[in-house]
Amino acid sequence: MKKFINSWGLYPWFIEDGEYLIFPKDIESFKKLSPYGKVFRCIDEVDGYLVLKYGNETFRVKSDLYKIVDAPFFEIGCNVKLVKDNTQVGTIEEIQWHQKNKVPMYYISINGKQKSTRYFNEDLIAT
Repeated sequence: MKKFINSWGLYPWFIEDGEYLIFPKDIESFKKLSPYGKVFRCIDEVDGYLVLKYGNETFRVKSDLYKIVDAPFFEIGCNVKLVKDNTQVGTIEEIQWHQKNKVPMYYISINGKQKSTRYFNEDLIAT
């Protein structure tokens, strides 16, 4: 049974957890991503691995560390406007998890420049 497909979750992996948890061909790109705190979408389960998507990248990981969270309102690549200034269109670049509040937080770019401000669901409007 493929119970994780179409779920959203966290994969709080550190190198100390063991490289065996990550598919060998994906280990270097997963390390570069620094997955801790990022919100992934599980798009498939294949040969004992979950296939996690983050933006345009996919990674195969064992399910051991995967923790399901509520789906974010927006996905990476979505265009959004700011609630307090809806004249500018931005693009979701990153989705991370706010551990204390247990909600997704977004980092966006406007005109190709990434903003340092973190935004939450109530701060953004889908375009």
